[in-house]
Amino acid sequence: MNNFLWALKFLTIIPIDREDRIKPKDFGYVAYWFPVAGLCIGVFLFIAYLPLYFFFPPLINNALILLAYIAITGAMHLDGLADTADGIWGGWNKERRLEIMKDSRIGSFGAIGLICLIGLKYVSLLSIGEISATKISPFGVSIKCVFCFVSPVLINKCVALVIMPVVGRWAQVCAAGLSTYARNESGTGSFITVGTTQKQVIYASLFPACLFWFFYNLSGLVIFAIIIIFTLCWIWYIKKKIGGMTGDTLGATNEITELVFLLSLLLLN
Repeated sequence: MNNFLWALKFLTIIPIDREDRIKPKDFGYVAYWFPVAGLCIGVFLFIAYLPLYFFFPPLINNALILLAYIAITGAMHLDGLADTADGIWGGWNKERRLEIMKDSRIGSFGAIGLICLIGLKYVSLLSIGEISATKISPFGVSIKCVFCFVSPVLINKCVALVIMPVVGRWAQVCAAGLSTYARNESGTGSFITVGTTQKQVIYASLFPACLFWFFYNLSGLVIFAIIIIFTLCWIWYIKKKIGGMTGDTLGATNEITELVFLLSLLLLN
């Protein structure tokens, strides 16, 4: 369980190991647990959303659940998104882009990127209504009788909140396993990128694929295929700009892929 606990500690602010005793021997095994850690975050969001749904109007509860999501992750991936936006679009060559990304100050591209992403996530969550989970799927069949007592809007929103963090953490594994580390010196993303291989990417993909099929049936697999295609294109783009991945670009991959999931969900349902 050390690998799972380390992954959960790394991806959240949950005080699992205050004395820092958990040390994974091989990060390749930790990568398997990234999507599972994402599921734990999703369950937290599901539990947190229930009282918000009953006590606040949609405009407020969707904003509050996004704040809860940012809080549980320590805004780590949003920070990576801002640094990536500043570096990728603010620099004119690889060296300059990496230098900008290392700067702790936020620039105009980073601020614009954060505003656009959080805004689009908010609007996407707000737009999820009576869709998806009501379709024929193992989940839809088993939950059908519950629709008499609980709004489908609540169920569909909770399903999206559970799967969204899984998708983001899977995308990190995919980006790390299909890339090299862009910097010459070690950094936050170096041990993730170096320790993850294509084998981990394949096995880590099975878990989200099963979740998509269970909750959304064949349309879920189509959504996952869209996410895979986007992630591969994003990896290619980042490698073209800086030659590989860093901790910042892994965080940006997480955030953008989650947005692609929400948009794909709305597009196909």
